[in-house]
Amino acid sequence: MKNTMQRSAVLLILLAALGPVNAGSLNPPGPPAPTMATLQQIYNRQHAGSDPCFDNAGTNRFVDCATTALGTSNGTVKDMVSGLIWLKNANCFGLINWANANIKAGALASGQCGLTDGSKPGDWRLPTLDEWEAVNMPGCYPQPGGPTIPDKTGNACYLTGIPWATDVQSNPYWSSTPNATVPGDAWAFDLASREVNGGTRTFNLWVWPVRNGR
Repeated sequence: MKNTMQRSAVLLILLAALGPVNAGSLNPPGPPAPTMATLQQIYNRQHAGSDPCFDNAGTNRFVDCATTALGTSNGTVKDMVSGLIWLKNANCFGLINWANANIKAGALASGQCGLTDGSKPGDWRLPTLDEWEAVNMPGCYPQPGGPTIPDKTGNACYLTGIPWATDVQSNPYWSSTPNATVPGDAWAFDLASREVNGGTRTFNLWVWPVRNGR
């Protein structure tokens, strides 16, 4: 009996030293977080604010990219097939040689050429020869005789269909691709004849910058 009382006294002393002990709650801290995304959340993820290029009908190949609202162009157009972003103004720089074409395209930024897209120097460049050939519309030469690229829908010729750019020239445009076999030449794509031309870099040709989609 004496030993039992001594053990009880020691236990009371230890409890007093440790202070009050609170038992943990068995209740969950709150309802579990939802695991399913809403349709709006899925839409927002697929149409991020950095790439506001939409086509309500879903039938057009080339669609205007917006600034703050759908339909308010920021000066760019997206090719929904390749994902490439084209400057809406197809003749901002006039006729210039290949070196200057690369320089001006690389320095292009929001605030120039009708752009309000927030782009910075270094975002833009000349299209490669492959990118020019990918936008080529074979059936548009020799008739109807205009730019040999598709219209907005991608199904008709630019001249007879719905336009998606401004001031498009039916003439050769520079590509960024140098001619590997002739160091002084670079490749150009002729929007009048669909021909790939290896032009001397000092020639003055047209310029149509692009940038990669986001």
